[in-house]
Amino acid sequence: MTGTPEAETALLRPAIGVTLGAQALVVLSSLVLPVTAALVLPAIGLPKAAVGWYASLLFGAGAVSTLVTPQLVAALGPVRVHQAMLASAAAGLLALALAHPLGLAVSALLVGMAYGPANPASSALLSRLSPPRLRNRVFSIKQVAVPVGGASAGVLVPLLAGGFGWQAACLGLSLLLALAALAVQPWRWRLDAGSLAPGGGGAGLLAPFAAVLRGGPTMRLGLASLCYACVQFTFSAFLATVLVTVAGWSIAAAGLALTIGLLVSIAARLLLGWVADRVAPAVVLCGLGAVVGLACLACTGLGPATPVWLVWLVSGVFGFAAFGWNGICLAETARLAGPGKVAAATSGVMMMIYIGACLGPALFGALLSGTGGPVAGFLMLAGLALAPLAWLRIPVAAGK
Repeated sequence: MTGTPEAETALLRPAIGVTLGAQALVVLSSLVLPVTAALVLPAIGLPKAAVGWYASLLFGAGAVSTLVTPQLVAALGPVRVHQAMLASAAAGLLALALAHPLGLAVSALLVGMAYGPANPASSALLSRLSPPRLRNRVFSIKQVAVPVGGASAGVLVPLLAGGFGWQAACLGLSLLLALAALAVQPWRWRLDAGSLAPGGGGAGLLAPFAAVLRGGPTMRLGLASLCYACVQFTFSAFLATVLVTVAGWSIAAAGLALTIGLLVSIAARLLLGWVADRVAPAVVLCGLGAVVGLACLACTGLGPATPVWLVWLVSGVFGFAAFGWNGICLAETARLAGPGKVAAATSGVMMMIYIGACLGPALFGALLSGTGGPVAGFLMLAGLALAPLAWLRIPVAAGK
């Protein structure tokens, strides 16, 4: 064990740093293909809809890998799991650099395997070290990793791909992830010491399913997360592609629009975590769903005549609302789970999130190809964003 509560709290900052940094790099690696799709897919000989295939395969692998995360956390510790995530994502970028359809599929699987354990592993660590009064803020701060990684991808990847070629960009980023895995090592034993116990696995691979399928507030959180994930991950996967292919934007300009939304989401997560520590989390989640639904409806008018400022505004609204729910949801999941069951409960909710992350991009890609435009896809996303308002009206905090 790490010792006294004071000693554990002293480790909170480095724990946030390790989990935030590792997840940000994994998120960056997951967006390398979506950001550079206009360059990569023609070189491989695949259609633009392959962005959706890649995202669906990636998050499908993430859904599978999250199932085994409670056992991995108990056996290895959360920090060691984060190191393995970085190594897997680095290998995935090497596979993408092969410029072959099979390499693209292997890349999606490896990066997805890295993506899956991030939240269950970090939740197991942060729930142990976070004071209850700060739980939503701590989890929201850690979830800043998603927009930080996304914004970095929107800026860094186009620059590297434009200056050195997209394959060289993959190789350079792969090296960066490998070095990050080594840099985490000095903190490994201090942070993992309190987690090396057979508490997270419980009923084995069935524990995450049991945590969600028993019903109650955890089930409602899972269903809302599924819907919101459809919107969030479709927005990340397809915004650049839609702006390039439908609105006629350059790759750099499209990447900047995505970056603006992700930068807004950094401040939004910090603010929303503070609000959720004072207001019922279900109220905050419902408000975010309503805002996202309106933003999706606004995107139905996207085209070559759409002003740049309007695209930036809508992207900022997406950044605030479509990316702001994760930390609140994960903090509530950890609170409801109780000691020793956080990794399993988080894995269960993450399974719902990955189902959404698989369905959203796949359905949007199919609608984009089938209709020749993004209108039907954005209408679908608007419906998904508004649906959780039907069952989140009952406060999640009402019971366990």
